Amino acid sequence: MGSETGFQQVLTGPALRLEPLTAGHAAGLLAAADDQVFAHLPYPRPVSIKEMRAWIERALGTPQRRPYAIVTGGIVAGTSSYWYPDPVRGQIEIGSTWLGRPWWGTGANAEAKRLMLAHAFDVLGFAKVAFRTDAANARSQRALEKLGAHRDGLVRRDWPRPDGTWRDSVYYSILRAERPAAPRATPPDMGVSHDSQGSCGNQ
Repeated sequence: MGSETGFQQVLTGPALRLEPLTAGHAAGLLAAADDQVFAHLPYPRPVSIKEMRAWIERALGTPQRRPYAIVTGGIVAGTSSYWYPDPVRGQIEIGSTWLGRPWWGTGANAEAKRLMLAHAFDVLGFAKVAFRTDAANARSQRALEKLGAHRDGLVRRDWPRPDGTWRDSVYYSILRAERPAAPRATPPDMGVSHDSQGSCGNQ
């Protein structure tokens, strides 16, 4: 369950691709990021290419995380990650998701989530996918509920914010039997795509 080969596949849908994150995505992610995008994230926004590369390096170096770049139209729109694969409980979490503001309300977030859900259930073999979001982030909660996620409850003082305060988190989940329809997709490519470098340079 959750083999490394499975995590290294490129996930392809009708309008976007999820590519395993590399340093080649740094410029595109930097262009997509701004203070409003990071308003509810529990870590500060990278403000230079050096900081974004360091952020990517930390993401890749976190043992319980498998990060992806969200690429649409050859442009890096944002990122999302699998977290905490648990083969005993058959559970994995999707989180650390953010998109640049030009892609808000376009369906990119929903398509990325559906691709990751389908991959988690059908390829990685998990029975449950969990999500958590800041209790103050109503946009994220609406998106998860529209996706069909079940609101499991509120966890108080769940995660520290960059300013030293603590956020409360709302937890959601989707079971395999509750899964939404996956986007019609081409078969996944194996490994990191060859155009990762170029897909960042357009922003």
